[in-house]
Amino acid sequence: MSTRRKKLAGLMAGVALLGIGGITPANAGVAAEGQFESHISWWTVPTESRRWWDNNDTSDYTGIYFQGCRSDDDHHGYDYASLTLWKDISSAPDRSKGTRNNYCGWVDYGDPNDAGNYYFALTGVGNGDYINIDYVKVAW
Repeated sequence: MSTRRKKLAGLMAGVALLGIGGITPANAGVAAEGQFESHISWWTVPTESRRWWDNNDTSDYTGIYFQGCRSDDDHHGYDYASLTLWKDISSAPDRSKGTRNNYCGWVDYGDPNDAGNYYFALTGVGNGDYINIDYVKVAW
């Protein structure tokens, strides 16, 4: 797939993840395999999310959406949160699937192309020491 088509697919997956205009979370017309919604309170590096199982039944991208982002830096405010997607490996070190900066919106990690148990971890904060996020949506 060309870079332009991947970017377009990522953008469409982000729009689908948000549910704007009644679009169903999908990639190429297939419903997302799974999702959950939550919030983040007082996260500092290296806090981890809950874990979820991805059967890799679809070719959907794994994505994380943030809305209502704040940090403890009153002067500069929220800038970004560095998030690393991990595959949990029971008898070996967990495998990184990449790190992305979330600027209070959508980030995707592509299709992990690997069934397993996943989580994301906060690995950096643009401003301040902790973050609060009012709304978090993870889809895969």
